[in-house]
Amino acid sequence: MSRATALFRLQGIDSELDACRARLKAVDELLSDSPAVREAHQRVVEAQTQLHTARVALQSLELDSQAFSEKIAEVEERLYSGRVANPKELRDLEQDIASLKRQRAAVEERQLEALIRAEAAEAELGSAQARQQQVDQETAETHGSLLEERNGLNARLERLEIEREAVTAPIPPDDREAYERLRRIKNGRAVVQLEEGVCTACGVAPSSSRIQSVRQGNELVRCGNCDRILYSSDFATKFAD
Repeated sequence: MSRATALFRLQGIDSELDACRARLKAVDELLSDSPAVREAHQRVVEAQTQLHTARVALQSLELDSQAFSEKIAEVEERLYSGRVANPKELRDLEQDIASLKRQRAAVEERQLEALIRAEAAEAELGSAQARQQQVDQETAETHGSLLEERNGLNARLERLEIEREAVTAPIPPDDREAYERLRRIKNGRAVVQLEEGVCTACGVAPSSSRIQSVRQGNELVRCGNCDRILYSSDFATKFAD
């Protein structure tokens, strides 16, 4: 396979990806046009944020409680080890333990409150997701096959992404970079076919030496007029024969 052929194949996949994404965006806009849909989806996002915040707070308090328990165990071990004989030091240790336990109790109280908030946030998320599913279902009935089309588009995007990775892997980095740069500035059309000695993008005929180089397929040849990479199916036909 010539270098231009590989890029032409990649461009075909990218064009399909662009078309799928554009249609998916249009479908999403149609589906989200309903205020009920927007409200349901926003409620899910807010519930997810609240649940995440509650879980982070709960985890932090659990770590604090664990740290107090470890510190209490450490001080108790010293208190009851028999290594400390000084009465004042023993009283200090007992006071330290009492203070640590009070602090742990305060943390555990806040931990319980955080757990309640987390459970409430989880319930709210479940309710929001159920509402979203209901609204989506109602929307699907209203809009006919749009949801089915969206699912199909998402599946198609996944397959194309996998196919793109396989096609891209053997392409040299410099060729990929040139292709990506041209694709950005040439409205997605970086590689164009050479048909009957004419660039199909701008209609200008390259020199005979350029045409020969394109057909040989050993290097990337650019159109002298529009600067796109030229591709010839003659190369593929020659090697297929």
